Amino acid sequence: MKMNTRWIAGFLSICLAVLTACSKDMADRLDGRWQMRQTEAGGNVRKADTVFYNFQTSLFQYQIYDSRTNTYPGGYGFKTMKGDNGLLLQLEANDDFLKQTDWTSNERVFTIEKLTGKELILTGEGKRYTFRRF
Repeated sequence: MKMNTRWIAGFLSICLAVLTACSKDMADRLDGRWQMRQTEAGGNVRKADTVFYNFQTSLFQYQIYDSRTNTYPGGYGFKTMKGDNGLLLQLEANDDFLKQTDWTSNERVFTIEKLTGKELILTGEGKRYTFRRF
């Protein structure tokens, strides 16, 4: 009987450790560099490959690759998780940079539609953005 109890306790400990490792917080899974692959709005799909969203802890960086100068102009800001799949991005960027984006203000609220190790899909303001981990 003692052997069965030890075996069950050991098995449960291993299961708990595996579940804890697999239930990584969504904010942590966002961390990294994401390259925008396409945007969808009103049935129109536009390919993209020069826009990057970068996340690290509570920080956010928006970059646009400029092939003419081989630079990545961008803006910095913060990310805040809202509930299970809401994402508030706040950008400390000047109006000149914002004009290069489709953002209408320094804040955007997105819904995380999909987040895997390789793919991120955000929706907001009637648009759907598909990213790949870069």
